[in-house]
Amino acid sequence: EDYTEGMERLLRKWETMKSHVPAPVRKNAKKRTPDGVIYFGSTEPAMDEALAALEKRGVGLDALRVRAFPFSDDVFAFIREHEQVFVVEQNRDAQLKTLLVSEGGVHAARLVSVLHYDGTPITARFIVKAVSDKLRAGQAASAPEKVNRY
Repeated sequence: EDYTEGMERLLRKWETMKSHVPAPVRKNAKKRTPDGVIYFGSTEPAMDEALAALEKRGVGLDALRVRAFPFSDDVFAFIREHEQVFVVEQNRDAQLKTLLVSEGGVHAARLVSVLHYDGTPITARFIVKAVSDKLRAGQAASAPEKVNRY
């Protein structure tokens, strides 16, 4: 009984922390879009450039930069608002996507991985190509876009 009470107390603390961590930053596309993108960390400069380039091509994406874990409810609200959400991250294992699925009960097929892990910084060119290719192919539940030059 004591152990269960302790675990429930930790769960309440975890839930409370969601409102005390930095909120995500949202940028909406100029026109309404069924598609979104989530990213974090050092992906931001390339993502900002990629969003502008995609917009010039007529591809609008609502964007959400995650800034903390545990995720605030805003992160999951963003996912619910979109038919598909690209998850751009710089690691092989799609850790952000995995956390979104496990922590928010998000169906994995709604999240489209765009993974870059060749040891170089991610570029806007890579993001634009990966997102454009996936949109063109209509692959809402496609295999992750991976770069591995080793």
